[in-house]
Amino acid sequence: MDTSYLKTLQKKTCFNRDDLFSAIKENGIVVSASMFKVLLKKLLDTGKIVRVGRNSYCVVDEQVKKYHYNYSELANEVAGIIIKEFPYLQFTIFELVQLNAFVNHQIAHNVVFVSVEADLRDFVFDKLKEKYPGKVLINPTTEIYNQYWSDNMIVLEKLVSEAPLGTDEKWHTRIEKLLVDVYADPIQKETFSVSELPIIYNDAFECYVIDESCMFRYAKRRGIEKELKKYILQHTHVTFRKG
Repeated sequence: MDTSYLKTLQKKTCFNRDDLFSAIKENGIVVSASMFKVLLKKLLDTGKIVRVGRNSYCVVDEQVKKYHYNYSELANEVAGIIIKEFPYLQFTIFELVQLNAFVNHQIAHNVVFVSVEADLRDFVFDKLKEKYPGKVLINPTTEIYNQYWSDNMIVLEKLVSEAPLGTDEKWHTRIEKLLVDVYADPIQKETFSVSELPIIYNDAFECYVIDESCMFRYAKRRGIEKELKKYILQHTHVTFRKG
């Protein structure tokens, strides 16, 4: 089906389902309510549009695109072990070098952060330390982290309930989760200069589509929703699509 109607919507910061339906009709295309739902899903699945909030979307273009990251061999190996041994476990992986897409001072030494459901965290720790002896820490304090830090270390942390899961692979860290965790997680904050934090938010919002509803819903689960919003508004030039 012709998607030229997206050119009109591309000019908008964001649009809702009614806007999309109107643009389709104005383009001379007749769709039923059920067909519209199918079309909306197809547009999302193919990446032509992306969700930026509840009933809010934007058109993807060369300037603002969907976030994607190619994980390291170590991160993929760790994920494979967990999936094999604990096939029904929910977990996410974030690795420190992911931040190199956003920071000025590039991070040379990697650390793999694995967020795991609390009830099974000890079992995952036992399994991983068999494969990586002396390289795995479980829920460390910043003091313990700094004392035992080594390159390619693995840090096990608690997965916050209702944390957003990846879209390509569930264990991938969505950019919305990344942007909350770099502010909320005291250990991750230890790994880069605080002066880099505004740069991370500016670059992320400038280059990638952010689901703001998802991000602040997760920030609320971490107890920093208002604090994070205030920080971004005061220390960056980010303009929220949702206002």
